Amino acid sequence: MEELDLQQIRRQINDINDEMLKLFVKRMELSAKVAAYKKAHDMPTLDRKREEDILQRVADCTEDEYRQYALEFFRYMMDISKEYQETVK
Repeated sequence: MEELDLQQIRRQINDINDEMLKLFVKRMELSAKVAAYKKAHDMPTLDRKREEDILQRVADCTEDEYRQYALEFFRYMMDISKEYQETVK
């Protein structure tokens, strides 16, 4: 495998960051739709079972080396989503 220099690695990270940002924005747009649905159906923002299911899937699909970090990332992302949902309700 070819060794990459630091600038090449950083370019790849920037490309991944760009893709992650697009996906994050798309996820937040969907979170607004979830908030509208929950408001219309008088449902709470927090769905603990849904969060547990997501975190279990993340844990099951992540290698041991990265598992705790992936779980932390998803927990934080869900916290941000819930916070945002509260502002659009």
